[in-house]
Amino acid sequence: MQLRGFFFVLLIYLVVQLIIKKEVGVIHAESLHTSARYSVDVERYRFGNNPKPNDDKFYPIPRNSVNKEAYFKQVDLYNPTSISKNPNRGLAGPQAFMPVLAKYIQTGDQYWGDSCITMLKLFHEELDRQIVKNRWVWQFEHPAALIPLYRKHLIAGGAMKSNESWFREMWLTYCRNLHVWDTEPIEWRGACHRSIPEAYVKGRAATWYPNIPEASEWARYSKLVFNDFWKTKDIPQNDTGYMMGPLIILVSGGDQWTEDNRVFTDFEMGKIWQRLLVEITPDGMINPYGPNGGWNSTADYRIAMLERISSITGDGSYRYGAHKLFNYLLYQNHYSSSGDNKPNYGAAWLISLAAIWANDKIKPIKPNSKSTWNQRGEAIRIPHTDKQLINKLLGNADFRKNRGHVCCSWHMTEKKWPNKLILRSGWEPGDLYGVIELHPTSFPSNPGGIMGLTRWGAPFTQIVTSKGASVENRLSIESLSSHTNIRYHSDKTRIDEFWRKGTMPDIRSEMTYFEETEKATYASLKVKNLDGLPVLYEREFIFAKNRFLATREIITFEESFKARIAPLWNTHNIGPQIGKHWANTFIHHPVASNGTRSMKCPPVDLLVWFAPKADCKLNIVDRLIDDPRAEACPNQLKYIWEGTPAKGEKIFFTQLLYPHPPYRSRPKSNNPNVDSNASYTNELEATAHASGIKVLRDDPEVTILKLELEANKKEWVLFNKNESEIYFNNEQTNKPFLYFIEQN
Repeated sequence: MQLRGFFFVLLIYLVVQLIIKKEVGVIHAESLHTSARYSVDVERYRFGNNPKPNDDKFYPIPRNSVNKEAYFKQVDLYNPTSISKNPNRGLAGPQAFMPVLAKYIQTGDQYWGDSCITMLKLFHEELDRQIVKNRWVWQFEHPAALIPLYRKHLIAGGAMKSNESWFREMWLTYCRNLHVWDTEPIEWRGACHRSIPEAYVKGRAATWYPNIPEASEWARYSKLVFNDFWKTKDIPQNDTGYMMGPLIILVSGGDQWTEDNRVFTDFEMGKIWQRLLVEITPDGMINPYGPNGGWNSTADYRIAMLERISSITGDGSYRYGAHKLFNYLLYQNHYSSSGDNKPNYGAAWLISLAAIWANDKIKPIKPNSKSTWNQRGEAIRIPHTDKQLINKLLGNADFRKNRGHVCCSWHMTEKKWPNKLILRSGWEPGDLYGVIELHPTSFPSNPGGIMGLTRWGAPFTQIVTSKGASVENRLSIESLSSHTNIRYHSDKTRIDEFWRKGTMPDIRSEMTYFEETEKATYASLKVKNLDGLPVLYEREFIFAKNRFLATREIITFEESFKARIAPLWNTHNIGPQIGKHWANTFIHHPVASNGTRSMKCPPVDLLVWFAPKADCKLNIVDRLIDDPRAEACPNQLKYIWEGTPAKGEKIFFTQLLYPHPPYRSRPKSNNPNVDSNASYTNELEATAHASGIKVLRDDPEVTILKLELEANKKEWVLFNKNESEIYFNNEQTNKPFLYFIEQN
């Protein structure tokens, strides 16, 4: 009897373990090496299961009131007195000395002005040394943007006169020897991050010194490049890195360049400035996209620029965004014991510019709290030395051998494409936020990709920092056939991301639906020839505000070919809860400064759930095996399908992304067999809420999900692509999208 009882207990134990393993989704070692995917500090779990945005320990992002004085307090932390005592900063002097210029503008004290003048004279000496050594200088961004500001404010404050011979010689030496690519060619064309600074500085020289031999030529060149930009009033870089090059020149010197405020007040320019604003999360973060410098990439640029835009336009919403960004930078500040003891994050020169430009007469106003989508101009790459083509596209080409090439090969057409879908629950701390890439012609091309998703001050995405192909949080499709017909653009002058002429994929995107309601945002996107393949890609979104993001991806094959298809999610950590078609994920520390710094982050997890499919398999991929650029986000979930669809066949996937508190299993005793003594509080925690998702219907036309992600709360999600009459849960509708909370 005792032996029979023992086996009965053992049987019950094994059944329980099978249930636990089924629910929690323990996967065999060949599919997942847990230790390589999940390893975090135990303090991640110290807040329990209730995110607390009002608890400074959980949500330590400041909510300080920001004004001109707050910026100057930050400037003082950079220790401008120490900076001023070391004016020999070489070609980095104008950037390093911005806190000193800010103090001069704040106080009017001649000491600060004299220090700036000493730095500029030493800058000139270093120019001469570099020219002797290297034949030219290439530093095009900071001197170009900042030295005209030194001149403007030093003259206004009485520290120097407009006809100072030392400044004249320094500036002309810089302009005459500036080769922005560190190569022989000069006077580049186009609205790019090297051509715009070169044209701006030579235009300033022609205006300030009209009697120099180059005045007429430089004035002409400067006007040509400004018109290259003004023709479309847009920039080619779709990223959070390079795009700041042309923009910082326009913001810091556009009024000097044009002798008016058109770059700030023109209606079309407002669309660029609004991009800078709507891409700010409710917590003051910037989700990087395209080539970038890491997490929160170039947020400090936006602070300075938004303060100046607000000051000139009188629009307080720009100040509101700048102050959100500034508070998040304060949260991320790390002080160094070396040098000037300045914060490593948040460049001193940009915070100094914010201090100079901030206008406290303009009150911050909360921007529009709704979701939105916008457009941007099409940027194409062309052979940068083809003068006949340059003359056709831009006009007034310079046919001299080493002049007038197109910077970065970028040319802006007058075609408009969708740019970003901004999913916003509001502007309150911790609100759920998302940013979706819509643009088809960027490098990398990721229309439909989820570039950013944040909640409670925590990010769930981080994009590869580099240029080139990288599939980011969108469906991946690979041709496994050697005879697939790639669809190339009919314009054979275009260059692809590998700098090959005539092989640019003909990718096109279109927003097909957008609806904003109080509880949810509904949107859909259509992409023709995704990655150049003969397919139609569609992605649908239901953004339940402050709840979750549900999405469907549908591929229609316009030709039959063998393919591997997978919706995917890039992340840092995967686990500990993992199932057959879902996994818990989180980014423990976002990576900044080109992969050299870990950033702080509140502890929040994200359930990544794929609607189950019998012919799909969940794979966990180490991205670093194939792509060292993925160091900031090295792991990937893929729900893989393989086959040879017929022409016209649709393959589809449904996902749900649900932010939630982090949970872990805790042992009940110190028995060495920990697994048998571990327990979660409930099934939802054990499955990272996956057990609360029920699929009532899931086919290419209709998906119906019933959600019980929290106890005593039932939510419904409907995707109804063809707007058919649908009956479910006592509801009847023909709407293409629907989200509602069931009333008890």
